[in-house]
Amino acid sequence: RPYGLLKPTALGKIPGRFQLHQEALPHLPVPPLQQTLDRYLLALQPIISEEELSHTQELVAEFRKPGGVGERLQKGLERRARKMENWLSDWWLKTAYLEYRLPVVVHSSPGVVLPKQDFLDRQGQLRFAAKLIEGILDFKTMID
Repeated sequence: RPYGLLKPTALGKIPGRFQLHQEALPHLPVPPLQQTLDRYLLALQPIISEEELSHTQELVAEFRKPGGVGERLQKGLERRARKMENWLSDWWLKTAYLEYRLPVVVHSSPGVVLPKQDFLDRQGQLRFAAKLIEGILDFKTMID
């Protein structure tokens, strides 16, 4: 017992420093559908064949048609974003951490187990990235 010197309090009622300005922060925006689809196609270019890319571009063109599936889903995301501080966080938590049945550190965020890197130049970054990819592929070979 603190002998009356300290008042008991619920920890949840004391805002941490990181929460002090939470209200002033903007909500997570929903990127425009066009931007999302363009970035998706750009990300696929280096990792799929020309034939697969062509087929995917056709599917994306169908998806982005006015009044189509993409527009309806985009409107749903925008409605969700108006109602929530962060329209993505609960989905991310559930999908990336709670539903995933493999070790989270290795399979979702390897950066937390790697030592801090200080690169002197772009060549060093590329060398490190190549070694990291090689290690990931070796690991994938072991578990497949």
